[in-house]
Amino acid sequence: MANDPYTYPGTDTLRNRLGITDDALLTKAEQRFTAVRGAEAARLPFAPTADGYRALHKHLFQDLYDWAGQDRTVNIAKGGSSFAHVPYIGRELDKLFTDVGAKNAFRGLSRDEFFDRLGNHINEINAIHPFREGNGRTMRHHATQLARDAGHPIRIALIDKTAWMEASRHGFISGDHRGMAAVLAAAAIRRDLAPEARIGPAGIAMLPQRAPPEGQRYRVTLTKARDELERYLPAARQQAADRLRGLIKDGAPTATIANARTELAYVRHAKGPVYQSHLLTYLGIRQVDAVITQQQTPLERVREIGAALGVQINAQQPTQLQRAVRALERPVLPPGHAPGQQRLAELFLKNTSEKNNADPRLAPAQAIVDAAIKAAHDRGENARMVGTVGQSTRQLVAERIRSGGTLDPDLARATDASKAPTSPGQDRTR
Repeated sequence: MANDPYTYPGTDTLRNRLGITDDALLTKAEQRFTAVRGAEAARLPFAPTADGYRALHKHLFQDLYDWAGQDRTVNIAKGGSSFAHVPYIGRELDKLFTDVGAKNAFRGLSRDEFFDRLGNHINEINAIHPFREGNGRTMRHHATQLARDAGHPIRIALIDKTAWMEASRHGFISGDHRGMAAVLAAAAIRRDLAPEARIGPAGIAMLPQRAPPEGQRYRVTLTKARDELERYLPAARQQAADRLRGLIKDGAPTATIANARTELAYVRHAKGPVYQSHLLTYLGIRQVDAVITQQQTPLERVREIGAALGVQINAQQPTQLQRAVRALERPVLPPGHAPGQQRLAELFLKNTSEKNNADPRLAPAQAIVDAAIKAAHDRGENARMVGTVGQSTRQLVAERIRSGGTLDPDLARATDASKAPTSPGQDRTR
């Protein structure tokens, strides 16, 4: 682009904080830095607003560009078609996200309806293309957050890049969003028996609707409720899955099976009972009234505690809930993650390498990080790149700890960005 203030004179290389003037090297640096920042972004809340979207872009590209998170100031085009002209970017972005807010960020929709709405939303953002660089990556991270909060999670690594580019091109030219919806739906995380959560205010999972619990109610502190959940939730998840399989096998009524699916999704959901107990504590609630007996199974006990939490959550003002959700510092636990694993991962990230090596539980994890750093040194990487590789590997290892996965020494190779660099002439609006 002639006279582009974003590039170094006489080149197509974007001005950057690293002072890199070679386009291929800049592409390689982008991949490394945004991989680290993307792993962080997956655990951070970004409001589904225009400013929240800008904040996501800034987080991803803060290490590279002074203008990260800012609307572009030049017009750009692709394939002979122009994206939104500069004077209209802010207005169109505000209008688009106002519509998202009016639709409760697509929460409470069936799977097919959700991905149809999400595909159209991403197509509209693509037509605006608010940033000079990094639009595609920001859209993919934004899509995964909306999907997670709406109870239809997708895995960003499963998004087919070739299909994404074709769907973006087709949608931009024709306005048809169905291709993008299909690409995003194909990246959805498939759960056993495909349970779908019933989503309440602020993206919180709720139990199936039912009559109020019967029996003697007892006042339970939220601290006690969390202890009960940590003790019984793993078994409750297994019982909920077994119950659903049994109902399907026995040909139970459709409504009964649907409720069992919702209950299974609730006990697995990132914003399920454990998260809700922390949320209520933040809001100043100290106790709930629950129907508890010694004869209850783990699933029944979790169900009754969850019902008590739901009563308190439904009594809060929506604005207060939204504020509390944004303010919570504790990361949301994804499905399959246990509180103990979460705490161990947090300790691993908090500790120095010396403390991790001294802890028998964390020494194998630290060994993987040390191996990745040594490999980067051996490749002749500079200090900044070695630090990036180390941090990226730490995040990958921490995620493996959270999910209870095997700490495979080959995990260190996951951060080796030794793939062939993108050629200088390749399109940079990805």
